[in-house]
Amino acid sequence: MKVLYCTDPQLDYLADQIYDGLCAVLGWQNVFDFPPKAAYHDPGERVSYLAQNPGHEYGMEDVVGVIRDQSVDLAIVSSPRQGAVKAYRLLAERVRTPPVVILDGEDDRHIRAELAQSIGAALYFKREVKLGVLDEARGHFKWRGWLGNARSALRTHPLPFSVTGASLKPVPELDRDIDVSFVGRASHRNRVRAVRLLKQATDLHFEGGFYVDPSDRASKVAESWFGRMAAKLIGDPPARDSIRKIPPEAHLAMLHRSKTAVSVRGGGFDTVRYWEIVAAKTPLISERPDIEIPNNFEHGVHAIFCRPDLRDLPEWVRYLKNNEAERRRMANAAFAHLLAYHTTARRATYLIDLCRGAI
Repeated sequence: MKVLYCTDPQLDYLADQIYDGLCAVLGWQNVFDFPPKAAYHDPGERVSYLAQNPGHEYGMEDVVGVIRDQSVDLAIVSSPRQGAVKAYRLLAERVRTPPVVILDGEDDRHIRAELAQSIGAALYFKREVKLGVLDEARGHFKWRGWLGNARSALRTHPLPFSVTGASLKPVPELDRDIDVSFVGRASHRNRVRAVRLLKQATDLHFEGGFYVDPSDRASKVAESWFGRMAAKLIGDPPARDSIRKIPPEAHLAMLHRSKTAVSVRGGGFDTVRYWEIVAAKTPLISERPDIEIPNNFEHGVHAIFCRPDLRDLPEWVRYLKNNEAERRRMANAAFAHLLAYHTTARRATYLIDLCRGAI
C-alpha cells in the first residue's frame, strides 16, 4: 500500500506518531508526506520522539503526478488543522484523489462531521472518543441518536496516542530513589490536585509538579468553585506554577528513577505521559480512562486506576512503594502489553486494516 499523508507544519503528536508507524509498517518510500514536514526529514528540526528519513521532497506537481499515475492507494488528512486540510483541498482541486480518511488528535471530543463530509472522508479516526458513545450511537435510532448519528458512528474509530520506536530506548538500571513523580502543564485542575495530594503526603518522596504557560490564568488551576470565583473577582491574574517546565530528557531521567509515576488528564484524557511511563518500565498510576482505548491496560494487571477525585492516589503510591516484587511484575506486564498493542507500528496496522476493510 502507498499512502498520501497531508500534513500541518506544526508538531502534532497523533499525526506525527501515525506517520512514524506508517513508515515502520509500509516503508518511508511508500508514504508521501505533503507538504514535506521538516520534523520528519530535516536534521535541524529533529524532535526526540521521532525517527527521521530522507523523504521524497515532492512539490505540488510531483504529488499530482504520483496520484495521476495511480501510485497512491489511500489519502490521509493527518489533522483537522488548517495546514493539513488546505493541502488536501489543493490537491483535490487538481486531481481525483484516492479514498481519503481524516485523523483528529485534538484534545476535545468534538466530531468534526462537517469537515469530514466536506472532504469526502470515508473514515474518521479520533483520539478522544468518550467511552460508550459509539456503541450508544450505533445502537439507538430514536432518542438522542438520530440515524445520521448512527451512520457517523459507524465511520468513527478511536485512535489514541502510542509510543514511537525512538521513545523505546533501553531502560537503564538505575536506583529508583523517587517514590512517585509527575510533571505536566496545569491544563486541568486534577493535575493541580494530584500535586497537592502528593506533596501533602510527607512520608512519600515526590518529585515534579505542574507548570503554566503565560496564557494560563489563576481560575484555571483553582481546584474548587470558590477558588475559581475568587480568582475572577480579582481580575483572574496569571496562574502560578509549582515548577518550571523541564526538558524531555530530564523528565525521562526522572521516570527512570521513579518507583511509580502518575498520569493525569490535561486538555483531554489521553496524554503522551500515559504511554511513556510504561515505556520507561515504571508502574503507571492514572485516573480510570473515560475514553475508548482499544486493548487498554487493565487495573491491577498492567496499571493502577484510582478514583476520579484522586483521593486514593497517595494510598496506591504507598502500596507500590513497599512492594518491589509487585512493581516489577506490573511494569514488566505493562511493557509487554505496550509492545503488543500500543506502538506506532501497531496503531498504523490497526488503521490500515480498518481502511482496507471499509474502503
